[in-house]
Amino acid sequence: MPFESPILTRSQWRSHAISDSTTLWVIGDKSCDDQLSHLVNDGGSLAEGLRMVAGHFAAVVVGSEQTLLIEDPIRSFPLFYSVADTVVRISDDVAVLAGPDSGYDADYDSRVEFRHGACVAGTNTLYAGVHQVQAGEVVAIDATSGISQNFYRQMAYSSLHLEETAAVDAHFTAALDITMSRLLAHANGRQLVVPLSGGLDSRLLSVYLKDAGYENVVNFTYGTGKTREVLISEQVAAALGQKWLFCRYEEATIRSVWDTAETADFIKFTHAGASLPHIQDWYAVRWLKEEGLIDDDAIFLPGHTIVGNMHDESVLEAEHVSRSDIKELILAHHYTLQPDNSSAHKNQRLQEILDDFLDEINYDGTVESRLTALEHWNLRERQTKYINNSVRNYEFFGYDWALPMLDREVYLAWGDLHPTITRNRRWYEGYVNRRYSSSTGQDIGTFAPNDVPQSTRETVRRLLGTLGLLRPVERLITARAIQNHPMGFNWFVQGMTPAELFKFTRSGGNLLGAYADEFLTDTWNSHCRLFTPADSFH
Repeated sequence: MPFESPILTRSQWRSHAISDSTTLWVIGDKSCDDQLSHLVNDGGSLAEGLRMVAGHFAAVVVGSEQTLLIEDPIRSFPLFYSVADTVVRISDDVAVLAGPDSGYDADYDSRVEFRHGACVAGTNTLYAGVHQVQAGEVVAIDATSGISQNFYRQMAYSSLHLEETAAVDAHFTAALDITMSRLLAHANGRQLVVPLSGGLDSRLLSVYLKDAGYENVVNFTYGTGKTREVLISEQVAAALGQKWLFCRYEEATIRSVWDTAETADFIKFTHAGASLPHIQDWYAVRWLKEEGLIDDDAIFLPGHTIVGNMHDESVLEAEHVSRSDIKELILAHHYTLQPDNSSAHKNQRLQEILDDFLDEINYDGTVESRLTALEHWNLRERQTKYINNSVRNYEFFGYDWALPMLDREVYLAWGDLHPTITRNRRWYEGYVNRRYSSSTGQDIGTFAPNDVPQSTRETVRRLLGTLGLLRPVERLITARAIQNHPMGFNWFVQGMTPAELFKFTRSGGNLLGAYADEFLTDTWNSHCRLFTPADSFH
């Protein structure tokens, strides 16, 4: 199968001549270049070698008879390929393969998935015939044998099963020390910018930077006012002795800036072919840049982490969990953005992707297999294509980023822990609080929507469930909360009045579902024309 030379549009790609006929292209951490060059040059087991590579990267190996497309385990820099008239085309920009003159149509199945889950599963994209390289995957395009796909990394649990708190703390800290040391060596004094929330992940990063003596740190928080979460963030930064900036979100400003040609470019760049653009800190980063509040070469440090990818932990106690049971849990957790999600749950292609996924991880119903299924799907799909894809925001404004809590050593350390640890975030909450207290001499809680004790909430939930009122009450509470969202996320819905949005969420819809529908119909921003005229996707 013939293939064209890759069209790599980003200026950050670096090329290395491996031989007269083979060239390696790498984007991401420069520390990956030597690792990948030795690996390609040695000609050993590619999968085994890639499992040893630390750092975040994407790579393209171009030879005379074969091209390899390689994604790191978190899909740090998206790669795409398409086949037209038996010729394979490759690019890092989906618009090169599916732009207005490409002749590619919107993919109906992908649109169904997207409006219910905010991203497209597997190798598919929103464009028929255009594919994405998945997290931890190598796609080989061979002139003779065609296209093949192989995963070299998946979430896996070792036999260590560490459970005692001191041992878990020490093991996780040792891994974090390695990844953070690598980051700090790379930063070499450059400004590190932490989107500091009232939760745990970003706090751990800021604590670590203080303990490491790294001084060029800026924390920032955003919202409609000095909410409890904002006040916690301000208190954390003050206790750590670090700079803290607050970006106030105001409705008139947000709406006027959102509906501009600049934001249309942001949407086109950040959707990366298969993902709902992550708008959460878009305005805050724009504000930081426009006001000159951070350095031009700053590195953003969002708190994305391997911790907390498990859901529905009660499944671990079940006597038997079949393939169909685990599939339903995945669908019920990830495809729930619309009032009626039946079209996603019944989508045949999505069902086939789930079956292939369970085959790949050798699902056998054991507790570890259940953990792997739920965590790894979350990591490969929602984490990489929605959460991690939020770093496109920083790239759009010209900044670098780093994700040390998703780097190799931390990733592997999480797999060494006992299921009693990895099933939820309780140990992790204690770990972050212990480090914070040790660093500052203070104790502080984390942001939660309310202060009602967990035991009381569970009692109320059981009572409402018995009466058949749990779902209606939860939907009502959610709908009311969205009406006065502390970060103004309701202001990003363009095509609904407040009353219509309340009705949508009261019926079980999610803000992301409203965003997804407007994105797919090119009504989210009046200057953005990705899909118009849009096919029906309901």
